[in-house]
Amino acid sequence: MSTHRFSERDPAPIVVLIAAMLAWLVSAVALTESTTWPIAAVVAVTAGFGLLVGAVSRAIASGAIRRGAGVAGRAAVLIAIGLVVGELAAVVVFSGSIDRLLGEQAAHTAESTPAASQAAADLDRSRTARDGLDGAVEQAVQRRQEALVVARCEFNPRPDCPQIAITGVPGAGPETRTANDFLADAQRTLDAALAERDRQAAVLDSQIADGERAVAQARQEAVADADRGLGARWVAMNDHTLADSGAFVMRLLVDGFFVLLSLLPLILKLWRGETSQDRVVAADVERDRAELHADTAIAVKRAEVRAAIDTMWAEQQLASARMAVEAQLEIDREEQRRRVIEATEPAVTARSERIPQTAIEDVYLPIAAEAEAASLLPAELAPAVVDDASEDDGRSVERSGRPLIPAIPDVTRAAARWIRPLVPPILANAIDTTTKPLRGMRQIFEETEEIHISMRRTHRVSSHIEEAEEAGQATEPVSPTTSRGDDRAELAGSSTRELRGRRGPRELPPGR
Repeated sequence: MSTHRFSERDPAPIVVLIAAMLAWLVSAVALTESTTWPIAAVVAVTAGFGLLVGAVSRAIASGAIRRGAGVAGRAAVLIAIGLVVGELAAVVVFSGSIDRLLGEQAAHTAESTPAASQAAADLDRSRTARDGLDGAVEQAVQRRQEALVVARCEFNPRPDCPQIAITGVPGAGPETRTANDFLADAQRTLDAALAERDRQAAVLDSQIADGERAVAQARQEAVADADRGLGARWVAMNDHTLADSGAFVMRLLVDGFFVLLSLLPLILKLWRGETSQDRVVAADVERDRAELHADTAIAVKRAEVRAAIDTMWAEQQLASARMAVEAQLEIDREEQRRRVIEATEPAVTARSERIPQTAIEDVYLPIAAEAEAASLLPAELAPAVVDDASEDDGRSVERSGRPLIPAIPDVTRAAARWIRPLVPPILANAIDTTTKPLRGMRQIFEETEEIHISMRRTHRVSSHIEEAEEAGQATEPVSPTTSRGDDRAELAGSSTRELRGRRGPRELPPGR
């Protein structure tokens, strides 16, 4: 309980809040001095920076902390954040010196701009012309003054007069007149220089004033266009602190303060140790991780089951398709074989014509006569001798001569021989079945049950079916027998004949 209360009184969030507020304030002041953005934009951008610093500090200082590399990594991130905020604070602290250095650099740079150079050249030419006028006037005044001294000393020599320029003879003479002529010429030169200066002085003075204003404007523009952004201010601050040891120490103190402020939540976290809140958070994280692993395992298992089911269905469809293809191939092969047989058999030509009734009666008369003769013939023959041993065996019959009672197949074969040439081939094939009343067909049914576990059972059924067509009431249907071919029907008795076969229900052969 005491640990939980201590966690509720954790000062780390307060320290994080203070660090975030200071980061916001320092960045706002630095951005205001280095840009011309509106206050609202500056506040919005710097508020985001402060929130970022607070969020990173809170995230690093919260949660479980592992000793060693984990603490070193978190401390490195907090130190980097503290250095960034400290450098911004140093830019704010040395703002006056930074402005002075930036102004000097801008003024020095302004002299090399094209506009300032052109304005300075024009100003220099105007000043040179104005100085030339003043120099001409001064030179004319100096020559007049020298000519005046020579003229006076030539007329009245004195000790202080230049002895080289005069003759030393007082009074008027040729030398005196020459000196007066030089004096008059110097006066005329002075008057001309003064007149020239008075004529051009106003224009030159105006040009000089315009040139000075142009140079000043060009320098102001160059200074205004100089880089005063945050990077330039930091470079100027760096130059100032490296040039001045006191400023460098102050910079280190500012950086150290903000680094310590950034590391303080982590230090407090390490000091107070693990709390109940940290254990609850760790338990929640572990629970979420376990649930995520379970969901992942379930999803993977379901995917594997779906893949197995899809594979089984695909294999079943493939097997069904193969069986269908094989069956279709077998059907096509059988149809082709039948077509080949039909094509290779000789064609039977038949002539179709209408037969009158009298001709039909004439055709059936020989058939009836032969049938009647066949019915009377057995009475004239001797009775058949039956072997008792064969009767007991029930599998074979011996005939001596023709049977006593005429067989229906004999009658039908005789009739078919007369009718076959008169009908089409398809009807002739149908009539031909009367000559072969007994046909055998063998069918084999194979059932396979395959169990994928460990057992395989095969059940094969083989049946032999014999069919006989009815012709009146003289013949009885022959019962189907099993696949053993030695079981046959036989004729029993001396006077009357009947078909006797194996008695009892139909049986299947034993399975393998």
